[in-house]
Amino acid sequence: MSLASLFSQSDIPAFDRNSLKAQSTELLRSYIIGGRIPPGTRLVEREVAHLLGISRMPARDALMDLEHEGLVISRPNGRYVINPDEDAIRQLFEVRVALESLAVAQATAHNTPENCAALQDSLERMRAAIRRNDRDGYVLSDLAAHQLIWEQARNPYLVKMLDSILGPIFMFISSHTGYQLDWNETLQMHEELTAHICAGRAEAAVQSMAAQLANSLRLSLEVFEQKRVSPDGHP
Repeated sequence: MSLASLFSQSDIPAFDRNSLKAQSTELLRSYIIGGRIPPGTRLVEREVAHLLGISRMPARDALMDLEHEGLVISRPNGRYVINPDEDAIRQLFEVRVALESLAVAQATAHNTPENCAALQDSLERMRAAIRRNDRDGYVLSDLAAHQLIWEQARNPYLVKMLDSILGPIFMFISSHTGYQLDWNETLQMHEELTAHICAGRAEAAVQSMAAQLANSLRLSLEVFEQKRVSPDGHP
């Protein structure tokens, strides 16, 4: 499947010519994580440039950024959107639990009224996605809520490491309809986590994050179990 066949020209916004790399990276990232560009899709630099209406240099830079974030992999015959298998998902979650536990503990220690208000705003964006019945929007707002916690941890090295593993996980969630996302359940978990952070309860916040991640891993592994039972994806 070619990249161009996935989009109409109206899907691509006009870019500010002064920040082509940043805007093209952001757009491609949102399409990959949101599932518009499926796992395993080949990303040819020339096709990306043509699709976005930009030159090959910013297209190349955007693909390199996405490779650093773990969303794109390089092979001898080109770049592809990552398509993680079961072992990769397990390994990603092992690292994620360790890093996000540290992030939430530090975010709680550095909590301020402004940080708490920002976390509440992120919850409202998740609620708005539920009201719109917007699955992709919910997944992206969920990711944004996690990223906000990382930023509040005030550790740029931690943020960089988390950026490299969370993108593939959320892309996996968006691109597999077998991932039975219970919006209200995950929202409730986020509300509980936010309450602990805002109240300064670091240990409870870490436990809440661990429970949330254990649930997400369970749902992810169920996707592979469904494939083993029915390879065509149907019961």
